Amino acid sequence: MTKKQSGTTLTELMIGIAIMGTVTIAFATMLRQIIKATTSAQSGGEAQEEVRQALMKAEADLLHADEITLTSATLVEFIVDLDQSPDYAPNGDIDNDGIPNYRDGDRDNDSQLLMPATAQWQIGNNLKDDDEDGDGQIDVRERLYLSGGSLWLDTSVNEEAWGLRTKCIMANVSAFTMTYWGNKSNALGRNIDLNNDGIISANEMDMTAAPNGMGNQNGSLDTKNERRYITSIGIKLGSDKNRDGKTDYAVETDIYPPLLPLKSR
Repeated sequence: MTKKQSGTTLTELMIGIAIMGTVTIAFATMLRQIIKATTSAQSGGEAQEEVRQALMKAEADLLHADEITLTSATLVEFIVDLDQSPDYAPNGDIDNDGIPNYRDGDRDNDSQLLMPATAQWQIGNNLKDDDEDGDGQIDVRERLYLSGGSLWLDTSVNEEAWGLRTKCIMANVSAFTMTYWGNKSNALGRNIDLNNDGIISANEMDMTAAPNGMGNQNGSLDTKNERRYITSIGIKLGSDKNRDGKTDYAVETDIYPPLLPLKSR
């Protein structure tokens, strides 16, 4: 009698390979999904922090706005006080009265001067005085705007050209929109709520002509009188952290510069 030999047949080998292949494919698919979910969560977390940091910087500057001079959906230009200048010396003494700038309510001591109406912007107490160094130029202007997929903040001192003090506050911007709102509690906004919903929109600022408002009805806030109604700025900001063409995180917020009503009266 011959002894029966044990071994693996070709059929059994093929079945084993097929099973192993199925398991490998399933494992690879699961691993790919885990990596995708982990990467997505990481991108979302990084995008959220990026948006949060950018909004903090934007809000810190916009809160100091005491007059808005240019508006669009992706750009706002505004005037701030001299103390927001990168060259400002808080312990200096512009008018040499013995009171340091940071404690002096009228840093250049001109609030009692008499000036023509066209030059009133150059005198007064600090927050109404836009020319505290006496050179006939607006001391500090800033603009927040979207360009090339990034959010930028630019500062102009004494009406110097834009672009000399530019800094990027967020890259990989996937969404950025600004809207402008008024308030019925502000004396200027009491009569321009066209649909009586309690909200003063940019459209109402523009569309309400005299005698109730000061709009020119051309579809934009392009005059100083129209912009006087603005009391808050809404910002929507989104980030595409992994640059896949999709928004990883977006948020909307409203910013209320407390000084805006000061010059709008």
